[in-house]
Amino acid sequence: MNNTFSTILNKHENDDNRQANIEELITAAIKNEFANGKEILDTAESLSISVKDFMSGKITDFPIVPIRQSDEFYIKKHTESQVPYIHSHKFYELIYVHQGKCLQQFKDGSKLCLTKGQCLLLSPNTIHKIEKSKRSDIILKFVIPCSLFKQTGGKILSDRLPATTILFEDVYETAEFAILKLLQEQSCSAQYKDLIIQSYLTIIFTELVNLQKYDIAIEIMLNDYFNENIKTASLAEFAASQNYNANYISRLIKTRTGKSFTELLNLYRINRAKQLLTESNLTIENIAFEVGYSNTSGLYKQFLSILGMKPSEYRNILK
Repeated sequence: MNNTFSTILNKHENDDNRQANIEELITAAIKNEFANGKEILDTAESLSISVKDFMSGKITDFPIVPIRQSDEFYIKKHTESQVPYIHSHKFYELIYVHQGKCLQQFKDGSKLCLTKGQCLLLSPNTIHKIEKSKRSDIILKFVIPCSLFKQTGGKILSDRLPATTILFEDVYETAEFAILKLLQEQSCSAQYKDLIIQSYLTIIFTELVNLQKYDIAIEIMLNDYFNENIKTASLAEFAASQNYNANYISRLIKTRTGKSFTELLNLYRINRAKQLLTESNLTIENIAFEVGYSNTSGLYKQFLSILGMKPSEYRNILK
């Protein structure tokens, strides 16, 4: 991420840090950003709760679910100053993890850990909270009013709506470029700004959907093969099983998916390891063996490379 983006994100951090310590600014934010802001403030006053405590995460049993609102599109970093609080919103929210991790918790108590390269689209009225981040995490939150979403993502995702959440995996360079470009554009006062924002959002949603549909046939073949041969999988064996030359199918996989056979195998193994870390009590050593690594160092290496954390850290954040 270049200096321009770093400057924008640092400003988000500094602005939020300043607001978090001034009660008047917190009150103003509640009035402006929440559809039920007056009700929140009146209830806090009747319960002798300061707005600073309300927005600090100290109050865990507040009787009202805050409803965020916005008639304008904007992108905001999930900053270190922001604290976890249950809320819903009247707009669509797209959460993109450029660096680090983002832990979501939903009304039913379920959790979802987003890692580098993942996007999550949240529909209006979804009740959730985002756990506290570190300053080094780069988590971008897109606030997309319903009218704007209808013109962009609504058309492209029509077959997947209405869904409360839609997860997009492995955001490639084209989608990420548009995301970072949009972050820059919203900070400018350029002519045709609204049209630029609409165009980039359309590109982003188009790319996100296309990334999930890159040649389903080869993806299904690989998934079936990995599922049956996770401990012994190899390019030569897969090529032979499909009656292809190994060099040819290697190029085919790279062209159709944007990743090599080895990269896809490691992703499959890590996803299976994540499932076992969540659903079983197996030791990390046993999990490494179950997903095809001869020792834990191979699992640790891939976990750190792909997710930026150790297997034990992933298991702990979902407890």
